[in-house]
Amino acid sequence: MCINNNILDALITAGLSENCEITEQTETMLATMTEKDWTELWRCAELHQIWGVVSAGLDKFGVKDIPREIREKFQNAKIQLSLQYYTLLSFTTYVLSLLKNAGISAYVLKGISLNSLYPSEEMRKLADADIYIPDRKAFGRAECILREKGFESEKGLAEFHSGWTKKMGNKICLLELHWRPCDFLSDSASEKAIRDIYSELSYRPDCYLAAGQKIPVLPPAENALQLLLHMAQHFVNAGFGLRMLCDWSVFWRKKTGDVETEVFLRYLEDTGLTGFAWTVTQLCVRHMGLPYKCVPWLEEINGEEYKGSEEKLYRDIIEGGEFGRGVNSRVVILKGSSNILKSYVYEVHRVMRKRFPRLRKLVIVWPVLWTVTIAIFLRNNRGLGRGKTSDVIKSAKQRNALMKQMKMFE
Repeated sequence: MCINNNILDALITAGLSENCEITEQTETMLATMTEKDWTELWRCAELHQIWGVVSAGLDKFGVKDIPREIREKFQNAKIQLSLQYYTLLSFTTYVLSLLKNAGISAYVLKGISLNSLYPSEEMRKLADADIYIPDRKAFGRAECILREKGFESEKGLAEFHSGWTKKMGNKICLLELHWRPCDFLSDSASEKAIRDIYSELSYRPDCYLAAGQKIPVLPPAENALQLLLHMAQHFVNAGFGLRMLCDWSVFWRKKTGDVETEVFLRYLEDTGLTGFAWTVTQLCVRHMGLPYKCVPWLEEINGEEYKGSEEKLYRDIIEGGEFGRGVNSRVVILKGSSNILKSYVYEVHRVMRKRFPRLRKLVIVWPVLWTVTIAIFLRNNRGLGRGKTSDVIKSAKQRNALMKQMKMFE
């Protein structure tokens, strides 16, 4: 279990708000926290990688009686977040300058651009820089430039981006260079919609300021859709934590007036993400203090279709933590199908095609490749301590049902 959800909600809401209401009830709950409660609060902040947000909430409430060990952990986390932020900011702007000098148009996805929307830019955890170059020829040129500048290529990453590392001072920074805004979607209609939306997009970046540095970002509606796709694809895999809900909340707090409701709703319908968008946004309203006025498009959606999905998804998020690390049984990706066996057959075939890009062309060897793919999954499942295969299947079936309830990609 995580810390009392009311306490957690209050701290996150305070951390994400420029101004927040301090209620007597919340002050009482914080004043009566036991040492066990504080330990659990830290564990939850760590599981979801939201140390900065929780710490900011504690500061807003002026909490003094924090156990020394917990206080030091939060202080150390804040220092590390600051170092991480300025390192990744320097790295991101360096890469952007290389591309700009070569006449290559690019957007920053997530990362530093989202940090700029938080009350304090240093409170959000960063891992890498994600830069999107829509033009495939320009993408190829960019890869050549990175090699010339001493970047080292990383193998085995996703199909929709290449990975690069570069030493910056005494730190190794990771860059994901995207030629697509998101992973490939299993649903053909949704996949076509994504191609149409982003391939027809002329280069007209929104401009964010991170520590005074201009950051080119996707236009508001397309940026919102990309953030939602990022969440959806992590959900379909092992899940996502509260950090992505924090990102969604601060985005709408700051950019609500820039997103055209009609355009965004059309994107949701075309990609099959209306129910998912309604659900995650309801969670931000209920648990993170996101004002309804910041999400006017929510009123245009018939939420009765998805009733009950909100708290199920919230439990899935709270228990799973960042990327589902809090639950050992989460490892598989599901296609939104009411037939769980069909989902697994589809997934085995999808992974096989990705693992064996050349052999997959020989239909006659597919049965062998399927067998090898399943054997590798079972071996990795044991090696990673992911629990019993039966638990994995049970967990996947439950999450598959939640996906159906939200009508994802339908």
